[in-house]
Amino acid sequence: MNPLGDGVSESLSCLLSCCPLLAKLSLQACGLTARFLQQHRLLLASALTGTGHLKSVCLSHNALGSTGFELVLKTLPLHSLTHLDLSAVRRDPADYLPLEHLTNILSQDECSLTHLSLAANGLTDSSVATLARCLPSCLTLVSLNLSGNPSVTSAGLHNILISLREACRPLTLLNLQGCQVSGPWDSAALDGLSERVKDLRLCSQGVNKLDRQALKQSWDNSRSQGHFIDRKSKCLLSAVDSL
Repeated sequence: MNPLGDGVSESLSCLLSCCPLLAKLSLQACGLTARFLQQHRLLLASALTGTGHLKSVCLSHNALGSTGFELVLKTLPLHSLTHLDLSAVRRDPADYLPLEHLTNILSQDECSLTHLSLAANGLTDSSVATLARCLPSCLTLVSLNLSGNPSVTSAGLHNILISLREACRPLTLLNLQGCQVSGPWDSAALDGLSERVKDLRLCSQGVNKLDRQALKQSWDNSRSQGHFIDRKSKCLLSAVDSL
C-alpha cells in the first residue's frame, strides 16, 4: 500500500537480488499496472527465481488487467511458489482474466501452488468451470478463494464439487463469500460435501433459511464431526477429521 508505480520494476529487481532468503513478497495496492511487468520483465523474473526460496507473492488490488495477469504467470516462479494472491486485479468491469493460461499452468506437474486467491475479479460461472476443469490434475492446490465474485452462482460451486469428486481429494478451504451461491441445491452434487471441502464459506443474501438447512443436512449426512455456523446470510461449514 505504497504508491510505488510501474517504474519500480528495475529497483525492485535489484532489491530482490540482495535478499536471497526472501520467502514472502507483498505488493498489494502499490499502483501497479501491466507496464510494471512489461518493463525489465526478464530482469525481474531472474530476480524472483534466483534462489528458489520465494514461496508467497501478493499482487492484489493492482489494476494489472488481463495483460498484466498473463505477464504475472510468465514472470513468477510457479514451480516453487506455494501462495499466490491475485485478488482484485482486473482493470475495469469489461476486463476478463485469461484463466485458460492459468489452468494450463496449474495442470503441469511442476506447479507447486497450494493457495490461490482470485477474489473480486468479476469471475462468472463460465470462468469457474474453466478453473474447475484443472482441479483433477492440480494435486497440490488445497485452498481456493473466489470470494467477492457476485456473478458466480451455485452452478460454479457444483462444477468445483464435481471436479473434486473426480480428483478424489478435498480442498481444505473453498471461499465463496460474496458470490450468489444459493439453492435449490443439486442433491447429487452435494453428496459427500464435507469429504470434498473441509472448510466451505458462503455469505450471500440469496442463501435463505431453507438453503442453509439443506446444506447442513448434506453436511451432517457425510460427517459426524465438524462445525456449522449459521448467521442470517452467512454460512460457514468446517469439518473436523477424526483422530
